[in-house]
Amino acid sequence: MHSLAQTNTIIGMPLDVPRKNNDAAFTQQTPVYPWPDKQNSSFKVKLVNSSNDLESISMLVNQRYSSRGYSNPAKPANHELRKTMNVLSLQATIENRTVGTLSVQFDSEEGLPLDSLYKFELDSLRRKGAKLCQFTKLAVEKEVKSKSVLASLFHIAEIWAFQVRHYNYICIEVNPRHVAFYQRMLSFTILSEVRENQQIQAPSVLLGIDLNYLDTLVKQFGGKPELADKERSFYPYFFSPEEEFSLAGRLRSMSEN
Repeated sequence: MHSLAQTNTIIGMPLDVPRKNNDAAFTQQTPVYPWPDKQNSSFKVKLVNSSNDLESISMLVNQRYSSRGYSNPAKPANHELRKTMNVLSLQATIENRTVGTLSVQFDSEEGLPLDSLYKFELDSLRRKGAKLCQFTKLAVEKEVKSKSVLASLFHIAEIWAFQVRHYNYICIEVNPRHVAFYQRMLSFTILSEVRENQQIQAPSVLLGIDLNYLDTLVKQFGGKPELADKERSFYPYFFSPEEEFSLAGRLRSMSEN
């Protein structure tokens, strides 16, 4: 059996199929969850660590941005940055085809890309003790309707930021027409007025969420997809606290390699 560090696979799981808490699949000895492998019934999330992976996620991001009428964003950060712990990039696949991606950039002395447009707001958060990270390049293939794919990408990135790296605040930049979605589905709050992002030639708004608050939502709703009819957010599709604990240990092990 290959080690996690060798495979770079974090999880493998079914598309929107209810899970039992404390499932044997969530053990640190198993790099890929042993779900039945039916065509398009399962997906994997892995660390991006090769030029092929970078090209694949870049194509998906540019495709999704272009479909919304945006100019192509910058290419994903070179994976060498991940080795310096400034950037983490995740890739979701179905049958070895890239269907989702999300990157996290951690605040440092050089700041964040968001500082170019929102430095006043970010500095205000920093003065209040927030340890910031920026979630960026979030894209899911249009044909993939599974809430579990987006929820898994987001939750794994959050676990890495909060429990492995000990950052406590996520910032994102979104188009104004998507603000309500992030407020309703992920409980983000608005941190700025609308501004023009010249890079993608579109208006944008800064949103944020405190990860201590997000942690309370995971404890309340995580791993309970049966609550999705009442709790109309992504949180029932997040991992349960027990699954999260196992994943945090797994990610710590991967971060050391």
